[in-house]
Amino acid sequence: MRQPTVRLLLAATLTLASLSVNAASHGQFSVGVQVVSSAPADRALLASVPAPATAALIQASRTARHHAFPGTLAQAADFFRATLPGNGWHLVQLGGDSEQAQLQVWESDQGRVLVRLQAALGNTSATRISLSASAKAQGV
Repeated sequence: MRQPTVRLLLAATLTLASLSVNAASHGQFSVGVQVVSSAPADRALLASVPAPATAALIQASRTARHHAFPGTLAQAADFFRATLPGNGWHLVQLGGDSEQAQLQVWESDQGRVLVRLQAALGNTSATRISLSASAKAQGV
């Protein structure tokens, strides 16, 4: 019972080997891809984006930073519109309802930054600022 299984495996292996040689002789080829992580560049780009001086850092990861800002959403939005262009950024997209939530997408030679602003619920003037960055690939 064991011998037929071994013969079957050997026959399958020989068949696959001959198919591989046959495919190679007919001009087929394979392509490999190497993906290079942009994480260090993303972190460096994120670190270069300022937050308002009165904003407290509440959470940070490799891909994002989150701040609590003791001001209105409009004040937070104004900070980024006043600060980022002087650092080489230009606004490429603006979204949201501007009273409760706003998304600003900024771009520079180094990459892209998303600024998400979320007004706090209730009768308070506080805003959550979330920043995430994506560096441009080098040498592309």
